[in-house]
Amino acid sequence: MNIAARGFSLATRALGKVSKLLPDGRHDPLSVQTGDIGRHVERLDGPAKVSGGIRYTADHLPVRLAYAVAVPSTIAKGRITAVDSSRALAAPGVVLVMTHENAPPMKPTGAYATLKGVVAAAAMTLPIMNTDRVFWHGQPVAVVVAETQEQAEHAARLVEVRYEVEPATLAMTDEGAYTPAHSVLEESKTVVGDARAGLAAAAASVRGVYTTPLEYHNALEPHATVAMWDGDDLTVHDTSQYPYGVKEMLAKKFGLPPDRVHVLAPYIGGGFGGKTTAWPHVALTVAAAKLAGRPVKLVLSRAHTFHMTGGRAPTRSRIALGADADGRLTAIVHDALSTCTIDEFAEAAIAPSRHLYACPSIAAHQRVVRVDRIQNAFFRGPGVTPGSFALESAMDELAYQLGMDPLELRLRNEPGRDPISGHRFTSRHLREAYTLGAEAFRWSERAPAPRSTRDGHWLIGQGMAAALNPDAMLIAAVRLQLSADGTITIHSSTNELGAGTSTAQTQAAAQRLGVPMHKIRFLQGDSDVAKTRIPGASAATTTLASAIWNARDRLVRELLTLAEGSPLAGRRAEDVETRDEGLFTRDGRGETYRRILERAGRDHVEVTGRSAVPYQTIKRGTSTYGAHFAEVRVDEDTGEVRVSRWVGAFDGGRIVSPKQATSQMRGGIIQGIGMALMEETLLEERSGRIVNASLAEYHIPTHTDVPDIEVRFVNLPDPQTPLGAKGIGELGIVGVAAAVANAVYHATGTRIRALPITPDKLL
Repeated sequence: MNIAARGFSLATRALGKVSKLLPDGRHDPLSVQTGDIGRHVERLDGPAKVSGGIRYTADHLPVRLAYAVAVPSTIAKGRITAVDSSRALAAPGVVLVMTHENAPPMKPTGAYATLKGVVAAAAMTLPIMNTDRVFWHGQPVAVVVAETQEQAEHAARLVEVRYEVEPATLAMTDEGAYTPAHSVLEESKTVVGDARAGLAAAAASVRGVYTTPLEYHNALEPHATVAMWDGDDLTVHDTSQYPYGVKEMLAKKFGLPPDRVHVLAPYIGGGFGGKTTAWPHVALTVAAAKLAGRPVKLVLSRAHTFHMTGGRAPTRSRIALGADADGRLTAIVHDALSTCTIDEFAEAAIAPSRHLYACPSIAAHQRVVRVDRIQNAFFRGPGVTPGSFALESAMDELAYQLGMDPLELRLRNEPGRDPISGHRFTSRHLREAYTLGAEAFRWSERAPAPRSTRDGHWLIGQGMAAALNPDAMLIAAVRLQLSADGTITIHSSTNELGAGTSTAQTQAAAQRLGVPMHKIRFLQGDSDVAKTRIPGASAATTTLASAIWNARDRLVRELLTLAEGSPLAGRRAEDVETRDEGLFTRDGRGETYRRILERAGRDHVEVTGRSAVPYQTIKRGTSTYGAHFAEVRVDEDTGEVRVSRWVGAFDGGRIVSPKQATSQMRGGIIQGIGMALMEETLLEERSGRIVNASLAEYHIPTHTDVPDIEVRFVNLPDPQTPLGAKGIGELGIVGVAAAVANAVYHATGTRIRALPITPDKLL
């Protein structure tokens, strides 16, 4: 273990000891109250979306807009020796061609995924287009700006670039592998007990190597940026999950005071982590607009999305499990390898092995190897998603070794505390999720033996897997305005990714403030509102709820200062409740918001709110949990796999907006089915070229690939979190691939340890 990894490990353990002194979370009375929270509510933005009323980034058309197209490099590593843009400049409509020779200077910024630049949104530190160096195949080496999109695309093909090629490292091998400083804030190396002795003493053991390929997000909306300069003032529309981070990054990169940069991203057409960080095209669009002296829009094509943004890193997991005759684990060994670049970002595949099962001896080691590729990206359930495929496949193999039901094996290894830290959980109701899912799926009716059920030439099998995803509360601030007519507007710099954030927050805010939902207006995606650091991590629901809770408390105190001559005069904040569209004491005395503002002669009152420090998630283990139950049909003649039935049961605390939550779970499961059966980025390891950079060749699930998916929630509030809720946006995908693989084994008797599960691997 290197110095950085050892230092992070020591700091983590020291924090673990100190955390025992921290207070628990403040109990939220809304966590157990009935009302708008927990109601099945239609999406508030649904009508506008289906009628075309929502403007996404690429829909913005400022006056004098020009269109940009990036030119990708055709080598993986080397140096640009010459750029001939004469033919492109002579093409119709071309405004300019930007290269490293004429691009404005852009200051380096720390990469978000490392601890070196944890706040701003930059995906990487590399000086793209301020150097003649080429770092990966597909790197933007020129940007053509023209009057129309078609003219820019045509001219981009006319730019000629010559290179001096250097040898590139492109394959994921053990050569050069090392231990990173951290693995998405998990320790990269953990040793508890004696795993070797645990394996030696085991009555049953399994060993296997499990691999997942390079995968891409392929959100419906492509990455896009629109940049406009007005003197030294910069306005940017961007497809970013992290508007405030983009604002900070661009301010530093172009040497501007932060208040001169305004980033807008209210609606995003899917992100899945791929839009957490700002990829090079964002700054390049801003630079091109500066050169052109007019607004510029750059929208990545589907192919350029593969070349100019990152995906989920490939992983290889070597796992060994041991158990006694009763099925209790005696050892877990998980050695994982993934790729990264000079900006160290490790896909923490070891995370499930560290936290999912009780075991006296755990040895988990995450390593990375640097490759000459674009930085890998956050992708729904980073680390836990590929790691769960490995661990949950191995657990299934162990169950067969023991002659035990796979569900029973998991139940026997449920921990009472976090297996690594020893911390208590804020809440953990995975047992209840197992029971809920098994009953809905009728798991007990499953024939235990593999290859024992068929329907003609279709072999039928059932499999299951557990799911775990770390729960996080981050940093958020909101601005809340109460108007004289009793309506309330809440401003946030977070955005609507498609998960239903605005609907869930409106439900929670209406109940928190005691007003009908139609009197709440939730506005989002404006970096100038307040400092908010929620780029993902399924953290929006609880973090924003904490900030709104704080804003509510400040609003109450502010309104009480206006209560002279009111039944509320002299009351303290703890004496009143926000209900019935106003402030009232428990004995019913009080006034409506409208009356308070009318009496004070105010047309509005405005307060800010900030999320609380999440002491409880530092002091205790905080995760969400789930259980997947899958049925597959495998064509014995062709090897075709069809998922025919699915039940997912989840423990995500109190479910704030059940309809949106159910949709999130289904979306994650569908994405996991794609991971299991079809998704694979084919990287040519001699040139670094992605050979299937289109949706014609990179396959994702269609309607015919998706079965009826039944979703159940335990729906028990977490006593330590705002609303009693937890973040569930990523949980749905975790464990899905393993459930499919385990069902395929049950159907066919063939164990597939390398994703995706394609017909050639079954024949």
